[in-house]
Amino acid sequence: MQWLKQIIVDLLAIVVIALAVFYDASYLSYVVYIYTALLVIARLFALFSENFNAITKKNVSEAPLWVYHLIYGITVLLLGIGGWYITAGGWIFIWIAASIVHKRSI
Repeated sequence: MQWLKQIIVDLLAIVVIALAVFYDASYLSYVVYIYTALLVIARLFALFSENFNAITKKNVSEAPLWVYHLIYGITVLLLGIGGWYITAGGWIFIWIAASIVHKRSI
């Protein structure tokens, strides 16, 4: 259960996304846009740079893979329901890129 500490940021991101989508908090929408853009950039680096993968690889207990799929799925679903289609597309890219990087590391 050590991996629960690793997903706290992801769970917090889901809460912020839900608040931004359903309560129309404009300041939170900027947080969602910036966070999504940063994750897209990080996944692009992870896809195309072997050095980036080596730098970010840690020797910590990792959450089960299904947890990440659940987090990404919930995020895409929330954004899709709220009509944030471009941002949802960014999260779909993040999800696919994360899967590709994970398969490479096996």
